Amino acid sequence: MRGILQRALLQHTPIEIIYMSQNGVLTQRNIQVLEIQETTIKAYCLLRNKKRTFKIDSILSAAVPRNKGVVKFAN
Repeated sequence: MRGILQRALLQHTPIEIIYMSQNGVLTQRNIQVLEIQETTIKAYCLLRNKKRTFKIDSILSAAVPRNKGVVKFAN
């Protein structure tokens, strides 16, 4: 997981994550990693259009989107 996050940070590549909130709600998000800390990352969340802090342990999966661009979310 850290390898993908580190690569995204160094290459300025957005990644797609599956994230579980504190309430147990799963969301799929596209993020641009801004900073990696010991237990969290700071990233720009393209779903919320805001900077957010994510717990690394709550990121269930991370990958570069297939089209290497912004993933469009279905309504």
